[in-house]
Amino acid sequence: MRFIESILLKDGQYHHLELHQERINKTYGSYSSVKYAPNLLKILPKQDTDGTKKVRVIYNLENEVSDIDISISTYVPREIKSIELVEAKSFDYSYKFEDRTILNKLLSGSSADDIIICIDGRITDGSYFNLAFWDERKWFTPKTPLLNGVRRQQLLNTQKITEASLTKDDIPSFQKVSLINAMLDLGQLEVPTSAISTSRTDD
Repeated sequence: MRFIESILLKDGQYHHLELHQERINKTYGSYSSVKYAPNLLKILPKQDTDGTKKVRVIYNLENEVSDIDISISTYVPREIKSIELVEAKSFDYSYKFEDRTILNKLLSGSSADDIIICIDGRITDGSYFNLAFWDERKWFTPKTPLLNGVRRQQLLNTQKITEASLTKDDIPSFQKVSLINAMLDLGQLEVPTSAISTSRTDD
């Protein structure tokens, strides 16, 4: 089984390595007989470049000794102007699997730029993002994400966002949603909740 970490490299500095390492350690503990997970500080190449890069670390835990592949590319954020609510059946993405078949299928069935996945009426995540909703006072993130991303955890640790039980019916009470992930900080990519269309059910 293959897993992936997407790591922000900005002006030669890696970001949130401690949180990425925690997730890799947890994944190895659950899926591998290898005693020790690789140390990101030791395996990531030193970079002395300007700009924002996306570092992909793909590791395969099917073998006794894990295979690791590292690639670096210039990061260009997607343009998101419209979002569709999608009601989906429950599925597991609690670890950052490389296999995104279910997520890609949900996104490909939408004409919007991205989706918000709801399971049993509860808001989870976007296709590539955790979510934070603004109510003119505070940012709230759903208690039920598919994957607890490193940016989400960092924002929780610094009390910039607060967990809340959110359903699709709560969306009109917020002004906007911020799409967050390892590459995008809070407020970098925002969409007004008025641009979130009514839900469809995925078959």
